[in-house]
Amino acid sequence: MTTTHKHTIQLSPRELIQLKGITGKGTHNSRVINRARVLQYTHAGTSKSTIARVLGIGERTVQRIRDHYREGGLNHALYEASRTGQPRKLNDNAEAYLVALACSDPPEGREHWTLKLLQKKMIEDKKVNSISDVCILTYLQHRGIKPWREKNVVHSQGNA
Repeated sequence: MTTTHKHTIQLSPRELIQLKGITGKGTHNSRVINRARVLQYTHAGTSKSTIARVLGIGERTVQRIRDHYREGGLNHALYEASRTGQPRKLNDNAEAYLVALACSDPPEGREHWTLKLLQKKMIEDKKVNSISDVCILTYLQHRGIKPWREKNVVHSQGNA
């Protein structure tokens, strides 16, 4: 992993073989394939603007891939680092409670549950300290539940 100047990367024979394997087979993510092509073109001395035009990506993306290679090698340039993401708002028990609540009869005087009512009930029943109605929507959509539209019935996910 040596560089002759700022815009050229000299890949080892082993790295070139690895990149050829990635670009020659359709088994990789398209982003990984594009990154491999950027490295191959850069190794061949192709300019950043030409690479960007040929691959249909931005020049900044080409530069970022080159920088990642220089910073951490081939795998760092090809693959994204894992992202931890935000922790789940509801544990399994709280999610089950939400689903049961959304599928139950709405409060007296209401025709159906709303996201705000579900949010308030989850907090009242101390299933969560706080939760947004958007978060509740996400959990319910994941399960295909729409209590604001219709009375829901919970179906088994097994073969009937």
